Order: sequence, then C-alpha cells, then structure tokens
Amino acid sequence: MSTSNNAPLEEVLSAVVEQSDSDKVSIGEILDMYGDRSFGPVIMLLGALVVLPPIGAIPGLPMIVGVIIILFSIQIIFGADHIWMPNFIQKQSIERKKLKKAEENAKPFLKRLDRLITERLKWATGSIATYFAAIAVTLMALTLVPLEFVPFAVAAPGFVIMLFGVALVAQDGALMLVGFAGTLAAVLITVFLVPWDKIAGLFG
Repeated sequence: MSTSNNAPLEEVLSAVVEQSDSDKVSIGEILDMYGDRSFGPVIMLLGALVVLPPIGAIPGLPMIVGVIIILFSIQIIFGADHIWMPNFIQKQSIERKKLKKAEENAKPFLKRLDRLITERLKWATGSIATYFAAIAVTLMALTLVPLEFVPFAVAAPGFVIMLFGVALVAQDGALMLVGFAGTLAAVLITVFLVPWDKIAGLFG
C-alpha cells in the first residue's frame, strides 16, 4: 500500500480503517498493509497512534509502539532485507472503532497540516538522511516509556516520529529538518519533566 504524497497525514489512518473489515486491527496487519521496507508510512502511522485521541490514551500503547519502532528502525539502520517482528507483538490489536474515531477527530486538523507539506529540499530526505532519521526515531521511541509517567507528554516524541514519517513519504526535506530539531526538544522534555526518582523507586 502507498500513501499519497499530496495528503499523507489525512490518508494514513483512513487507509488502515478502510482496508480492515474486522472489529480489531492487529499490528501485523498494519505492517503487512505498508510492506516491510516502507519506513516512512509505517513510522508515520505509529507516531499518529501515539498522538491522536482516543488511541493515544490507551494504557501501555506508547510502550508497545515504542518497542515496534525500535525493532523496525534498528533493522532499517542495519540494512535488513526483511523486517522481523515477534509474533506476540504482531498479534497486538487496536479496536477498529477507536481507529475510526481517531480518524474522524483528527481529519480537519490533519487536512490543514497537509496543505503545508510539499516536495522540497530533497537532499534532506535521501538515504543518508533516512539513516539518521532512523536513529532519531529510535531515540524518540526510547523516550516513550519514561514519558508515560508525565500526562500527555508522549505526544511530543509521537509527533516527532510522525513528522519524520510524513517527511519521508512527501519528500519534504524542510519537514525532515524540523523533525531533527523536534528530536532535541523531545529529549529535553524527557530529561527535565520525567520523575526519574519515582521510576528508580519502582526498581529499588
């Protein structure tokens, strides 16, 4: 499945909702829809799952998404020909009605964002940029777990992950550069807002 370069954000959820005819959509189905090597569309969708209500509010979802992104990104970094995912992760599912609700809630906002996206600065979306984007996305995925301790904070790395995905799909180098700047911002949010002492207490 491919996502339109002209409206990548608006179509990312609608494509999944329309392709599925069951009550639940599994992670494995989503990965199959976009293909093993479709780094841009996959991370765009995974970032959207963390950001968009009511999906992003599902307890534990950011952690699951983070693990998937890390596994996916690391294999992209090392040039894997086939992306491997553990079976128990592929079986994780999201209710189709929640996906549909998220699509309805987000469509007006995403449509406005899509108008700002265009093909530009293509040098910033090439293979080298994609490699560093995969590293940045891995870092953002790692922040999803501690940021679950801060209300609504997972939206920051989730949005950055989504930006990288959109930039790659739309070949928008300017958006890619914004993604790298957003990575730094999300790291600072993690360092200063996460209650590290409380997390350490859980393992003490």
